[in-house]
Amino acid sequence: MDEITTLFVSPDTTAATSPLRELVSDTDISVVCKTTVEAAKAFIADNIVDCVVTAYDLPDGTGIDVITHLRETAPDTGAILVADASLDQVTDEASPGLVLEFVPGDQPATGSRVVQLVKSTAENRSQTAYPVPPSETERLEVLESYKLDDERLVRAVERVSDLAADHFETPYSSVAILTERTQEILACTGTSWDRTPREGSVCTYTILHDGVSVVEDTLTDPRFEATIDADDGEIRFYAGATINTSEGYPVGTVCIYDEEPREFTESDRQYLSLLAADVMDWLEVVRRPRGVEAPSGGVT
Repeated sequence: MDEITTLFVSPDTTAATSPLRELVSDTDISVVCKTTVEAAKAFIADNIVDCVVTAYDLPDGTGIDVITHLRETAPDTGAILVADASLDQVTDEASPGLVLEFVPGDQPATGSRVVQLVKSTAENRSQTAYPVPPSETERLEVLESYKLDDERLVRAVERVSDLAADHFETPYSSVAILTERTQEILACTGTSWDRTPREGSVCTYTILHDGVSVVEDTLTDPRFEATIDADDGEIRFYAGATINTSEGYPVGTVCIYDEEPREFTESDRQYLSLLAADVMDWLEVVRRPRGVEAPSGGVT
């Protein structure tokens, strides 16, 4: 599993305080600390978080406010409330249906329990926000073998992205890898995308199928309701070719986007598929030999 990014929200963020002490001591967990509701909201808006651990009493509100905002913006993210307040008090304040884990803050094992829950919520993260391929576990294991920061691969995928935009005369194109929870943009043309949550990515649907997925008018497709817009205009057309490994695992996509609806011919599909195959060839070039482990931290 990738390193678990955890947002810890509490007025007291000294490392000697439990459960923060236990969280920062665990090598599988990366901790970011904030002290207020507003600071937590701002961080959630700009960053991908695997789990939020929050105290109940905060200077500008409560941990319930943080978790309510989290459910509105990243509903698939784990949430843990650590509080001296009673469970009845928390239940009374929370809106109906608000999902969270509650840990009493005054117990000897509070810290170890929070660490356990952080790992559990990350490992068993609900997939209702987006579908995954049947081979998801194997797919992620294969991803660990590629050196995605290799300069040869970087140059190659930049050329592929530029070639896709030029050939199809579209303003935007991209080459992306789908990790466990994110869409990592290896290269893009016409815009400056970098990383997006997987749950907001149309490409997470594209990798469910071999070949090319086409949406000739995005206004007719509900999957685009939560996706990002390009810097210079709304995306109205999408076509994405799945990048498949030699074992048949879908690891990413080569995509083009347009601001106007358009048709996509069979020859267009074939050309986009060739570009995806070219990216796969380069991924094999930078693949680590079997038995050589990826650096700690997983796919980045």
